[in-house]
Amino acid sequence: MGLKKFHEELEQIQVDLAAYGEYAVGMLTDGMGSLRGLDRALADDVMDRKTHLAELHSDLEDRTIRLLLLYQPVAEDLRTITCINVMNYSYYRVGRIGKDIAKAVLGMQGETYTVPFDSLYVMADIVYAMHREVLAAFRTGSAVNLEDLGLQDDRVDAMRAGLFREYLTYMLEDPKNIRSGIEAISITRHLERCGDHACLMAEKIFFMAEGERVEIR
Repeated sequence: MGLKKFHEELEQIQVDLAAYGEYAVGMLTDGMGSLRGLDRALADDVMDRKTHLAELHSDLEDRTIRLLLLYQPVAEDLRTITCINVMNYSYYRVGRIGKDIAKAVLGMQGETYTVPFDSLYVMADIVYAMHREVLAAFRTGSAVNLEDLGLQDDRVDAMRAGLFREYLTYMLEDPKNIRSGIEAISITRHLERCGDHACLMAEKIFFMAEGERVEIR
C-alpha cells in the first residue's frame, strides 16, 4: 500500500512539474514577446507572474523532499526524484529570466532604440524548440536526442558570440546605440543560459530513463 501511494504521489508531481515547465517557458516566451514594440502591458503581466512561479517552485520542492524522507526511494524512483529537483530549479531560473527580460522592457519605455532585435527572436525560437523537446521527453519518460539538442545549443552559443560582435559594432559606430546595444547583449546572455538549462535537464532526463550519466558538450 505504501509503495502504491508513493508512486501515485510521484506521478502527480511529474504531471505538476510538466505544467510548471510550461508556465516558466511561457514567462520566457512572453518576456521576449513584450520586446516586440516594447509592449508594456505584456511586460507587466510577466512581472506579475513571478510570485506564482516562486510558489510553484517551493511547492514542488517541499513535496519531493517529503517523498524522500517518507519513502527513501532507490534506483529508478530515486533517479526520477533527482531529475525532478534539477528541473524544478532550472524552470525556476528560466521563468526568472523571462521576468528579467520583461523588467528590461519596462526600463526601455519612452526611449528610442536603434539597434535591430530581429536576431534575438531567431535565437529565442531555437531555445523554445529545445525546451519543447525536453518537456516532451520528460512527459513520456524517454531519453532526449542529445546529439540534436547539442547541435541546437551550439547554434545558440554561436549566435550569442556573433550578436555580441554585431551589437558592439553598433555601439562603437554611434554612442546613441550604447543603451540598446547593452540591453540586446544582456538578452543574448539570458537566452544562452536558458539553452544551458535545457541541456542540463536533458542530461538528467537521460539519466532518469537510461540510468546512465551523460554530458552534452
